[in-house]
Amino acid sequence: MKKYKFIVSIFFLIISLFWSCNESDFLEEEPLDFFASENSYSTPRQIEAALTELYRNVRDLTIERNATSAFIFQYTADYAYNCIGGFHELNSWSNQIIPESGRIRTVWQRFYKIVANANVILGRIEAVEFTSEDEKNAKIAEAKFFRAWAYRGLGILFGGVPLVVEEIQSPKRDFVRASRTEIWDQVINDLVTAIPDLSGADDVVQPGRISRGAANHLLTEMYIITQEYDRAIAAATEVIDNSGFSLMTGRFGSRSSEEGDVYWDLFRIGNQNREGGNTEGIWVSQYEFNVIGGGNGDELARFLVPLYWQLTDSNGENLFTGPNSNFGGRGIGWWTPSDYYLEELWQGTNEDIRNSEYNIIRDIEANNPNSAFFGQPIVASGAIDEFPNLLNRWWNPIIAKAAPIGNFPDELIVDKETGLTTGGANHSYRDRYMMRLAETYLLRAEAYFLSGDPTRAAADINMVRNRANADPVAPADVDLDYILDERARELFAEELRLLTLMRTGTLIDRIRRYNPYYNGTFTGADALIILDHQNVWPIPNTEIERNTQAVLEQNPGYTGF
Repeated sequence: MKKYKFIVSIFFLIISLFWSCNESDFLEEEPLDFFASENSYSTPRQIEAALTELYRNVRDLTIERNATSAFIFQYTADYAYNCIGGFHELNSWSNQIIPESGRIRTVWQRFYKIVANANVILGRIEAVEFTSEDEKNAKIAEAKFFRAWAYRGLGILFGGVPLVVEEIQSPKRDFVRASRTEIWDQVINDLVTAIPDLSGADDVVQPGRISRGAANHLLTEMYIITQEYDRAIAAATEVIDNSGFSLMTGRFGSRSSEEGDVYWDLFRIGNQNREGGNTEGIWVSQYEFNVIGGGNGDELARFLVPLYWQLTDSNGENLFTGPNSNFGGRGIGWWTPSDYYLEELWQGTNEDIRNSEYNIIRDIEANNPNSAFFGQPIVASGAIDEFPNLLNRWWNPIIAKAAPIGNFPDELIVDKETGLTTGGANHSYRDRYMMRLAETYLLRAEAYFLSGDPTRAAADINMVRNRANADPVAPADVDLDYILDERARELFAEELRLLTLMRTGTLIDRIRRYNPYYNGTFTGADALIILDHQNVWPIPNTEIERNTQAVLEQNPGYTGF
């Protein structure tokens, strides 16, 4: 009983002490450390983390997210198409390139995410103490480059768009469209002011970081857009002559002892960066396999390599034992090159190494011992003649730059002798070019041609063609179509082809000529149309609807709900 009375007394003592306390003092938190908007981006380390996020944002938009953004820039153009079906994803311009499209909204949002993140850095960096002004200015320049890169994409895709150059810290619903000219002026100003504070190619400490060469490369394209051709030529010349870059003309890198050529070498694992001997990569997006923070990789091999491993012969027997390292891994044939790329571009150019057996694999041998075609090439032998290869999803020539042919990571190999892989062998497992010097030559050639100098234009094109062992082009044969053809030969699956065709004003014509859904190759239900106003995309309806305090005008020809 005494023990019970003691416990009750203690209980009432605690209650009395509690009620005697000041409740607000008792509940007030005193955190030792925390992050909030007021104290973020306040140290050099935080600024560096924010810049790293910008690199990741670019990968999200152009490499890692596949159908939601990355491949949109490829299969909606002339040299490739989505071979799942005419109305799959954004294949049908007239039906799916509309203001309600979630895919288009995603691209808009991801570009503006880059703008927003760059603006936060630029708005807060002045209050950060760096070891030197040079270090701070370099970070400012890097952020400006990314804002310029994002607005270049937005301006080409959508025309005039809201121009935001400061951090938005409260809800805003009164955006209006700036003119395209205002967008271009901002992009050029960001690049011109950034270039002096960016590092030279040989001074960049970390692979993949932006250098002056990348900014001048982008500036070249911008001056072509604004028709300032002399300035475009000067910016490209700075990259070509004064920035430490040069075309790779001889065998090099991790697999140079094998059969192949220099173009094949450019796309083998480990061969993209300067530290690997590559002087051609201007901006290379970085990736590390099975490393925390190494990136999500990309599924270029999965989406571009055909579904060859599901092909069957006339007896219904599989031609292959499964996905194979030697044939590009586990492709699903989601999008594929058009006949324009596979056939027309190479007519009369049999010696062009970009069309060699190493770079465009046009036939492979069946490896299933149970098939009557075992050991025979599946195309030449007629093994797939009766296979219903609708829209070429199950078989089309394999583009070697899309996959690590014969070089998938060991973790994905089931049988080293045969090359059989797991179902996870569907990435490129390498760093990816964002800018390459071959493109700089072709941009300068474009500027020369548009300025009325086809001789110098031909000379620049021939720098690229000479490396490819292709016949030189004569000045009289150079026009914009030829330059776009050469870009396709050299930069297939690298350049954001949709943007190239939009900025040159050739999108509608070239889709109608070369995309099989539009040029009469696919008929009936698979025949599609692109409308005359679709040289730009629509502004997403969601952006217009939430902008309740001002009118965000839609592009002509598009209607909302």
